[in-house]
Amino acid sequence: MTQKKLVKRSEAALTPKADTQPVSVQVDDAARLREIRKLVQANNQSKLDDNVVICQIYMESRFDANAGAAHDAKGLMQMQLNAVKQVYKYRKQKELGHMPSDKQTKAAFDEGAKFHASASILDEAQNIQLGTEYMQYWLDTSSSTEEAYKRYRGVANGIYYKKISACAEKLKAAPESMQLLRDMVKVQ
Repeated sequence: MTQKKLVKRSEAALTPKADTQPVSVQVDDAARLREIRKLVQANNQSKLDDNVVICQIYMESRFDANAGAAHDAKGLMQMQLNAVKQVYKYRKQKELGHMPSDKQTKAAFDEGAKFHASASILDEAQNIQLGTEYMQYWLDTSSSTEEAYKRYRGVANGIYYKKISACAEKLKAAPESMQLLRDMVKVQ
């Protein structure tokens, strides 16, 4: 039997149970926002302004790459199975220059379903690429950005896009403001 070697012993005093005073901890509130901004700049596959995409990501997942990992809507952009399948079909359509055949559509749908079921759907860069491709599909088939978002959400009132676009405008002026994003999701 091998004996485990002690690497280091801590001599620090433990905090007494009676010590319940809160301790201030410095947190860089905008660090995650800066990370997301870089990811969006590198992976935005749509004509949408990066600030719009950033606001959409925050609205969907609060910047949590693992959001929905056990559900149908997954990752930063909360990509659902049918949306992923649509992106794969749309890619095939662009590659061919015309609508794919039923056989090609089924193959594209199968490939999309396989991707959606894989851990790759939670990869931040790939999720942003996929989500922005999906948004570009709606932009390409709609009369306006607002209409694209209505179709994307399946809701005719347009509140989702109004919140995102208003926040994106403010974010342009204050690109490191997490408070703008938090306020966006509070608005009813």
